[in-house]
Amino acid sequence: MMIVGFAGKIFKKYEKDGIDLLKETIDEALDMAGLEYKDIDGIIANVGRGSFHNNKSYFNPADQISEYLGIRPKYIDHIQYGGPSALTMIYRAYKAIRANEAETILCIQGGKISHLRNSPNIKSDLVDTPFDDFIKVYDQMLPISDYAMIAYRHSKLFGTTDQQRALIAVMQRYNAMNNEKAMFRDPITVEDVLSSRIVSEPLHLLEIVYPVDGFHVFIVSKKTSKSKLRSIDILAYGEAHWPEPPAEWDDIIYTPTVESSRRASFNLEKVDAFELYDSFTITVMLQMEDIGMVEKGKVGKFVESNDLTYKGNIPINTGGGSLNTGQPAYMSGGVILEEALLQLNDMAKGHQVKEVNVIFLNGLGWWSRRHAVTLILGERK
Repeated sequence: MMIVGFAGKIFKKYEKDGIDLLKETIDEALDMAGLEYKDIDGIIANVGRGSFHNNKSYFNPADQISEYLGIRPKYIDHIQYGGPSALTMIYRAYKAIRANEAETILCIQGGKISHLRNSPNIKSDLVDTPFDDFIKVYDQMLPISDYAMIAYRHSKLFGTTDQQRALIAVMQRYNAMNNEKAMFRDPITVEDVLSSRIVSEPLHLLEIVYPVDGFHVFIVSKKTSKSKLRSIDILAYGEAHWPEPPAEWDDIIYTPTVESSRRASFNLEKVDAFELYDSFTITVMLQMEDIGMVEKGKVGKFVESNDLTYKGNIPINTGGGSLNTGQPAYMSGGVILEEALLQLNDMAKGHQVKEVNVIFLNGLGWWSRRHAVTLILGERK
């Protein structure tokens, strides 16, 4: 059993329906795997709003995608807690196949959301918590305002500077420069980041992910296939869910990653590269602290004193992350998972880390970062 095929297709604006983009992505993953649609007997999906026919959403994506593609699954699942859902899909697919519930499972994350990009409030008709009316008394640009508040809090508590956050953006852009999948590839400096406009104090434009149209597809199978991919196993896994809104947390500078990474319980010294959810620069810094890479509050100095590029001593977001590829349907899990698989299979042209055997992935999800998934992939020895 292994990941036998994967693909990602991202566009600033995809002109046809989302279902067409999804099929193109699945076709590419199946071609890599040497499999056909008739081989698929399981499907797991997480699809953004407004993704399919004439900018209308599917009510039950896993079911309706199966219908459209002519798949009759034995196993079906719908994982809907935002960005890290793609990481959970791989874990659940491995478990389902081991339990003989299916042989070949199609994992899907993404959507077509470019038509929502200029909406004044993309979630005006969504309820984030049952207590929105009491907590969200001011107009907000969610999730930007939420992460801006965290960045400000981190700065006030620990002295973390704008320049230190900007270094994350600069090093990730360096990683993206030779990544053919990246949308933003021109080199940038700390000054470029700091001179880009403030979107929500203190976050600058170049610290914020850009929402795009796109899908990522991963195929997990125990079938004998023509796939030439390396046999990659799940070395560790953990997830955590904090149902309370951040207003009720002890402090907003922590994320559920502190629990998901503890449950995964993996020695960071054995990790060759890290793929950390990067909706904002501060998001990466929070995870670096919460997984135990650096003590809480000291990440700013840590960023200044380490090389986080794919050539560096601690490679992080080796393809530039979603800050540079764009964020499909407001979810980055597929971006970091695809990059991890490219690295593990020596397919990361122009930004390949040397001798990669173990990759640590961490994702955060939903508007208020209330879900975290830690996934460590590698070759079991």
